[in-house]
Amino acid sequence: MKIVGKKVDLRVTRTHKLLTMALIDLLSMHGQRFSNITINEICDQAMVHRTTFYKHFEDKFALLSSTLTWFLRDYLQMDVEERLQQPLQSLSKIMSGNVLTTIVQNQKEDEVFNDFFRNYIGELFKRDFLELKKRGKQFSLPVELVAEFHSGVISLLVTWWILHFEENITAEQMDEYYYQLVNENILLE
Repeated sequence: MKIVGKKVDLRVTRTHKLLTMALIDLLSMHGQRFSNITINEICDQAMVHRTTFYKHFEDKFALLSSTLTWFLRDYLQMDVEERLQQPLQSLSKIMSGNVLTTIVQNQKEDEVFNDFFRNYIGELFKRDFLELKKRGKQFSLPVELVAEFHSGVISLLVTWWILHFEENITAEQMDEYYYQLVNENILLE
């Protein structure tokens, strides 16, 4: 966001809002896949010129990342330890009743969107583990390995949960699955 002096440039804020809302509208349409959405469609929906789009975002993936960050702003304000202790319940609190849930459901058949979303969630959790290290948390393994492992498990669980949405699996159950996967030797059962 461009800041002039100590004030946020309202034109930049307005443009970001228009582009974000346009992407949300397009992603919310039933049958509309992120992988098929073009910059021109986003710009037409936002009533913003294509060159203006590129002044603010490198591509539609940068806009999607910004949009996800906007949706998850409350989640990102939560304490890192709380997010990691109940990762799926924490995400669920933010997504519940949120248009992001509709978007994720509409996009569940789009591999491009799902790969991006899984990587985005994975990166959030990686940053959380690295933040714990900065706070002095000791790990018996390299923190980068721990972060990579847990973020992979969590992002895969999120994806699995989305694909099994109709089964009405609760966030509490998903956290239980998470703890079973990471804490128990399930191969020896």
